Amino acid sequence: MLYVALSVKIQDMKLQPECTTCIIAQVKTVTKMLHLSQMKTDAALQDTHEYLKTANYEGCTPESMGELWQILLGHIGEDDPYAAIKSLCNQEAMKMVPTTRDKIENAKDPLDISLKYAIAGNLIDYGLEHPVSIEEQNAQIDTIASTAFSIDDSQRLRDVLSKSKTLLYLGDNAGEIVFDKLLMQQISKEFPQIAITFVVKGSAVLNDVTLSDALEVGLDSIARIIDNGDGSPGTVLPRTSESFQSEFAKADVVLSKGQGNFESLSGEPKDNLFFLFTAKCDTVCAEAGVPKLSIVCMENLRNS
Repeated sequence: MLYVALSVKIQDMKLQPECTTCIIAQVKTVTKMLHLSQMKTDAALQDTHEYLKTANYEGCTPESMGELWQILLGHIGEDDPYAAIKSLCNQEAMKMVPTTRDKIENAKDPLDISLKYAIAGNLIDYGLEHPVSIEEQNAQIDTIASTAFSIDDSQRLRDVLSKSKTLLYLGDNAGEIVFDKLLMQQISKEFPQIAITFVVKGSAVLNDVTLSDALEVGLDSIARIIDNGDGSPGTVLPRTSESFQSEFAKADVVLSKGQGNFESLSGEPKDNLFFLFTAKCDTVCAEAGVPKLSIVCMENLRNS
């Protein structure tokens, strides 16, 4: 089914055949980053190819990646193999806080700048086919945060926030959560009536944020933290817990970070759902109708 906004047609984000190439590349990246033996690497790639033969191509990419991650863990032998990488991303991002906070506080429009930094922080993604170094990502975050939105529904978001009492913030990756915290602090400053709940993954997957990652950067000082009961690199609602689904349904406004959440939630029948992400994937760029590495603040386009 197609639905339209900003003169751009966006389809349901189903797993595309071209996504399989990226998934295989991600598996290779994981095995290289975690220094798996050639025997384990070959076995992981063989299992990946076997999985993709019977994958649910009516589902979204995060759903398949979540299932495949469980297979990969059998070869890796750890529950959270990215733990050290995630902590390093958090620590490096926190080094940017003093200067970033100054830019937000001194800006003509602090909410706009904090939104852009939170979205630019989405660049921190070791699930990418070609992840960049920490030095490169930090330099790019500053550059991207100074650009204009490719899709800008931020005024609509302001209007919704002014009338809301509860905000559900769906986290994405470690590292970028440092900039999420700055955004939530600005929202609390401008809209003090809002109670914020921050959502982490129910179990570790790639470098997606878990409870321990959120606590490391002090997110509990600005928001209540819950998990979604699932280990997919997105928010695949049928796989999440009933308690999370209840929180999602009743929230006045939902901020959904990252491409994985866009792929898994786009078109859901939920009002006041906004997607915040940096466009890094060719398929997502094509679906959203935006250039690569552009920043997006997009209101949900509901299916009917």
